[in-house]
Amino acid sequence: MNKQPRTTIIGILVIALYLAAPFYLSDYLTYLLLITSIMIIVSQGLNVLIGFAGLISFGQPGFMAFAAYFSTIVSKLLPGMPFPVILLVSAAATALLGLIIGFPCLRLSGLYLAMATFGFTSATYQLINYFKPLTGGYVGISVPAPRIGGFRLTGTDNVFFLVAVIAVVVILVVRNLAKTRTGRAWHAIRDDEIAASSMGINLRREKLKAFSFAAFLAGIAGVLYSYVIRYLETSYFDLMGLSLFLILVVGGIGRIYGPLLGAAFITALPQMLGGVFNQQMSLVYGFVLVGFILLAPQGFFGLFDRIRGIKPGGVSALEILRRKKRVAGSVEDADE
Repeated sequence: MNKQPRTTIIGILVIALYLAAPFYLSDYLTYLLLITSIMIIVSQGLNVLIGFAGLISFGQPGFMAFAAYFSTIVSKLLPGMPFPVILLVSAAATALLGLIIGFPCLRLSGLYLAMATFGFTSATYQLINYFKPLTGGYVGISVPAPRIGGFRLTGTDNVFFLVAVIAVVVILVVRNLAKTRTGRAWHAIRDDEIAASSMGINLRREKLKAFSFAAFLAGIAGVLYSYVIRYLETSYFDLMGLSLFLILVVGGIGRIYGPLLGAAFITALPQMLGGVFNQQMSLVYGFVLVGFILLAPQGFFGLFDRIRGIKPGGVSALEILRRKKRVAGSVEDADE
């Protein structure tokens, strides 16, 4: 009877401690927590795609880059526009781009969808570098400080409070979304597309919803990321695809709070290594990814469940791929 109130109180205390981080952490640790918060936002979108709807995508970095450059260009062309408007407009434009890309890409599934979205991300980088007059090309472009009213948010602490509040809101939205009719439809599609279709679920519409929602969150994260680093180059997004997928695998795919643990681990990993592998982090990420897939396919939360003696929740990437392969085989058999 007392479990729910106790959980609520603990959650409120954790959120309060999180929001008050700049008051007891150093500037550097606050910056790391800021980056972690942005990674949580974008990986929650990827969690919706892979963990909820079973759609393996590497398009989040492309959407992040698009939103970051879009918001920067809008800020330079319309310097008087307040930050909240720029954030919403950029996120909405990214969601619209997600719909446009989703129409052809979502005809695919499994590894084919992953390759198509990876191609979209690579093409986005090339297009950004091609439109040099607007984006600065390979040289890059400076990002104006965000403005709310007459205030310019220039310090790390100011930006942190803004990002932290948005991260908490995103987590709560995704948590509640999982319990809605749309969330249940996504889970049904992930588990078995044929069964979901037979129950009257419009597969194309629900997949587009998931794809657009994930792009929306990537757009928010991209805008916030641009305000943190204050200078944009496409190279800053190069390792994002692997990092985001690794965040889900480490934290637990399909778990609401999986991205929190995963993002914290991946952000802290270079610090724990002491900068020894700074030039080979892609190799380190690869070893970590293989290790978790083989030894802890449900991530940290799966390990916690095993310690507690219960069946691990969530899903693994290999399980999703197997399901997609079975669905593709069933469709081919039906065609024959």
